[in-house]
Amino acid sequence: MNVLRGEEILDKLRELFSKADKSVKVCSAWIKGEVFRELLSQLKEGIKVEVIVRASSYEDLKITDAQVFKAVREIGGKVYLNPKLHAKFVVVDGKEAVLGSANVTHSGLSPEGNIEAAVYISEIKKVKELEENFEEIKLQSYDPSKVLAFVLSLETAREGLVLLTREIQEQTYVKIPTEKGNFFLARIFDIRSLNLSLPGLDGDSFLKESGFIREVFGERELDWKVASLFAKSQEGVEVQVAKFEVLGEYERERNLFKTPIKPVRAGSPVEKLEVEEESLRAILLKNHSGYDMRFPTYLGRLQGTEVKAFLDMDKVISMHMAVIGTTGSGKTTFVKKVLKNFQQPVRVYLFDMYGEYYEELKELGSVRNVQLPNVLIPADGDDLKRMLKESGLSLSERSSDEKELMSFLRKHVKSELDRSDLREKSLETLIKEAALHLKDRFLRDSLLDILDSWKRTYGEESVKLQPKVLKSLSESLKAPERIVIYNYRDVDITETRINVAGLIMREILKEAKTAPSDRLIVLEEAHNFAPERGTAEVQAGRENLAYLSARRIAMEGRKLRLGLVAITQRPANISKFILSQLNTQVIFKLITKNDLEAVAPFFESSKDDVFNLLPFLKPGTAYISGLAVPFSFLFQMEEIPYW
Repeated sequence: MNVLRGEEILDKLRELFSKADKSVKVCSAWIKGEVFRELLSQLKEGIKVEVIVRASSYEDLKITDAQVFKAVREIGGKVYLNPKLHAKFVVVDGKEAVLGSANVTHSGLSPEGNIEAAVYISEIKKVKELEENFEEIKLQSYDPSKVLAFVLSLETAREGLVLLTREIQEQTYVKIPTEKGNFFLARIFDIRSLNLSLPGLDGDSFLKESGFIREVFGERELDWKVASLFAKSQEGVEVQVAKFEVLGEYERERNLFKTPIKPVRAGSPVEKLEVEEESLRAILLKNHSGYDMRFPTYLGRLQGTEVKAFLDMDKVISMHMAVIGTTGSGKTTFVKKVLKNFQQPVRVYLFDMYGEYYEELKELGSVRNVQLPNVLIPADGDDLKRMLKESGLSLSERSSDEKELMSFLRKHVKSELDRSDLREKSLETLIKEAALHLKDRFLRDSLLDILDSWKRTYGEESVKLQPKVLKSLSESLKAPERIVIYNYRDVDITETRINVAGLIMREILKEAKTAPSDRLIVLEEAHNFAPERGTAEVQAGRENLAYLSARRIAMEGRKLRLGLVAITQRPANISKFILSQLNTQVIFKLITKNDLEAVAPFFESSKDDVFNLLPFLKPGTAYISGLAVPFSFLFQMEEIPYW
C-alpha cells in the first residue's frame, strides 16, 4: 500500500486505466465528463466499465454532467445511481485499486484543485475486499438504463400519466417498482408528443406566454403569424407523454400477483421488463384465477418487450377458447403454434377447412390426416330429405309412396356412425333400393334423376364412397395418434362439411360422457359450422348437426374435460351463444363494424384504446384475455423457433 499525494492521484489513475485487461470499476460521488473522457481514452478496447455516482438531488447531476453518461455508453459500460454515495475509489482487474478523498473532477484531481489524499493498493486480498464493497454498493444503487418513464400524475387509482424518457412502442408492458422487490405491472398507451416552446392553451404556460400570443395574433398578416409560430416551435424541446394502466401488483414475499390496494406514487420511475426476472415469469405462468398454470403453453412475447408470454391450455380444455381475426392476420398460425407447443397427452380433433395444418403438424409424429373426398354424407333421413328438396324433389309425405320412401331413408340413415347403414352401403345403393319399392313412377324416376344429377355435379364417387368415409371416421375416433385432422380440402359440398363435423363431435361428446379425459376440438372457420341465425347460407337451427353438437359441447364440455377452440374470421356470423361460452379470447386484426361490435363485450372500459387498435394490428399481433391468462395483454407471435 502506497500513499498518494493529491497531485499524484491522476497520474496513477492514468497508469491503471492504461494497464487494464478486463474491468474498471469506479465509485465516485461526482465525476466530470471532460476529466473522465481523458481517463477512458487510456483503455484498450473491450474493457468492462462500471461507474457508480451520487444522485441525491438534481444538484448532484449539475456536477456529474451528461458527458459522463455518454462517454460510458459509447464504450458499452454502465452507470449506476446511489443517493447516499460518498465513497471514492477505483478497482482495476480485481488486482489494483486507488482509494481516497478525491472525486473524478477538476477540483478533485488537478494540482490547482482541492487538497486530496489517496492510497494505492496492490495486495490482492485487500483489493478483493474493495471490489466486494463496490458490488454491495451497486446492489443498493439504481440502474438508469432500465427507466423508460416517470409517473407524472394519477387520474384514478389505476390510471395516470407518465413522462417518457426513451422512445417506446404503443402498448408496451412495464413495471413500476415499489419496495422490497415488489412492483406494479402496467402498460403504456396513447403516446403523445409536446413541444415545450409553444404556449399551452390553459394554465400558467398560457399566462406566461400571453405577450407572445397577443403580439403574434394581433398581426393581421396570416403568413407572418405562421412564420412566427414556426420559428417559435424551433426553439423548444419536444417531450413525449403517455397514459398508463396498472394491471396488478406483485408481492415478492408471497410470490403473489394481486389487485393493487394502494395507488402508484407520483414521481415513481417506470422500468422496462427484464426477460430473466423470476418474479415476472411467476406472474406470467399464472392463470386468471391466480393459480400456477397446469399446462403453460408459449404464445410469443408481450408487446414492446422480449418477455415470453403463455396461456394455460388446462383452462382452454375446461373453459374453451375463441380465436378471431381477418384473413391473413395470423389466427391459423397461432393455432398451429399452440398445438406445436402444447405437448401434453391430450386428444385433439381438428376440423381443417382448407388443408392448412397437416404439413406443419405432422413433424410432431403423432398426427392422423383423415383426407375427406367430395362425397355426400347426409346426417340422417330428414337431412337427406332436405338434400332431395334442394335438388328439386319435395316430399310432403302425404302419399303412401312418399311415406314409404321416408320411412326407408330414416331407417337406414342415422345420425350416429355406428347405426347408419351407410357404413355398409353407398348412398347410390340405398337410393336405388328405395326406388325399387316405389309404385309411383314419377317419384321413382325423379329419385333416380337426382342421383344422376349428383354424379354429374359432384362426381361419381360422391354417391359411392360413403362406406369408406364412415369407416375412416369411425377408425379416427379410436386412432392411436394424439392429433386427428379432418381435412376438408377436397370437399365442396357444404352439407358434407357440416354433417361430418356434427357426426364426429356427437361421437366425441358421447365418448367423453362415458370415459372423461382431456380432449380438445378445434373448429376452423367455425362460423361455417355454427352460424348465428340469419347470417349465413348454412342452417343455424335443429337442421344443423354441427351447430347442435358444438352448442352442447360449449355448454357441457367443461364438466367432461372436453374443450372447444372456435376459429373464425367473422365473429359477427358465429352463434352468439357459442361465442359467449368461449372463456378465453384471442383477437387479431378486425376491420368491419359488425365484427368489431361482436367482440366489443370482451373489452372492459379500461381497454377501449386496445379495442380501437384492432383495425390497425399488424399480422401476428393479437390481444388475449380470459381465464387462461393472468391478465389481458397484447402479444407478438414469433414465426420461429417454436418453443
